[in-house]
Order: sequence, then structure tokens, then C-alpha cells
Amino acid sequence: MLKTVRTSVQALPSNDLELCDLANELGIALAKSVGTDKSYEAEVLSGIKHGFDLVRKNAEADDEQQE
Repeated sequence: MLKTVRTSVQALPSNDLELCDLANELGIALAKSVGTDKSYEAEVLSGIKHGFDLVRKNAEADDEQQE
């Protein structure tokens, strides 16, 4: 699965890449690897949301330590 994702990301243009384009390519690669069932889609979206939340929490913790 990671090979498929890596190949998709490497095929993207290196200049002026929009975040939505990257997300589309990741979604395509993941769907090709695991299938298009709605439960897989929900699991992927939940994981992405969780990743964003973790980064926010870490940034907040770093800000508090600097005060």
C-alpha cells in the first residue's frame, strides 16, 4: 500500500501543487489499495483528522512551554 501511495505522490508536479491535489492523489492511491467501501473512507478521514488534531495539540503544548 505504501508503495502505491509513494508512487502517486512522486508523480505529482513539484511546482504549484495545491493541497487539494495532494489529497486527491492520496485518496486515489488509498482507495486503489484498500477498496472504495464507505467504511474505509470514513476510517481514512478519521485518521487524517486525528493527525491534524495531534499536530495542533503539540503546537499548543510547545507554545505553553515557551511562556
